Amino acid sequence: MEQLVLPVKSQISYIRKLPIYEKEKPFQILFDIPPGVGDQRRTNIEFESREQSFTNIRDRLANFTLDKNGFEICSGPLTWSSGELADQQVIQDTYLPEVERILKRNVTGGFDKVFFFDWRLRDSQLPTEPSITDMNDLSVWLRPVSYVHIDHAPRAVVSRTRLLLGDEADFLLRGRVRVINVWRPLDHPVEDYPLAFCDASTLRDEDLVECDHVRRKYKGATLFPNHHPDQKFYFLRDQQQEAVTLLKIFDSDTSVVARAETTLFGGMTHTRARY
Repeated sequence: MEQLVLPVKSQISYIRKLPIYEKEKPFQILFDIPPGVGDQRRTNIEFESREQSFTNIRDRLANFTLDKNGFEICSGPLTWSSGELADQQVIQDTYLPEVERILKRNVTGGFDKVFFFDWRLRDSQLPTEPSITDMNDLSVWLRPVSYVHIDHAPRAVVSRTRLLLGDEADFLLRGRVRVINVWRPLDHPVEDYPLAFCDASTLRDEDLVECDHVRRKYKGATLFPNHHPDQKFYFLRDQQQEAVTLLKIFDSDTSVVARAETTLFGGMTHTRARY
């Protein structure tokens, strides 16, 4: 007899549709604006809360894949604590090579090169977070993000590839380029603020709003989806440390699903969650 899986409901934030976007692109400035600048706005975006349903996929892990849904769950050993991974050298020397092995075992189609350009540690129990975070400092712990987003817009992927990979970029961009986010718990199973991911096959291109992310030395872009009732969200309840979530943010292969939008949501059992 098939077990009925009831969804969990929680409030999450979507970008609000504003008339200003007809004449001004959405933006977020991630540094202190000098006092002499007339426009002191760090952003022109607003978020609105929506109730969303989230379905646990624990009994159906094999049903979801990167190329069909934009996400999948795989497994990989975890031999580090969050304290050890606070050391950037440990991350680069031992953790990232293990992540590369996970990708090689699980990403279909193969690849010529893996390049890690960002990593973040998050803690749901952080009391506060600075109003301005130095995003160039990879050692800074961050709180979970509760608004729906896709980390990188396609044009930002191309510009970042050219910026970071230099002479290799043209060759690599002629082939298949994918941006994959690798997400996992560290010290404990996740009981609060689990990662939620939208089935990319239910995400419409016309609902995506590109937003500039302006840093001191680099301008990237992310995508904020507008809410649509057809969007289907999933999560992995009580995700263990050995369970690894792969999220496809970008794929230059247009024959497959390109990206999954993500958020984290609260309202479950409140215990410490680090990832």
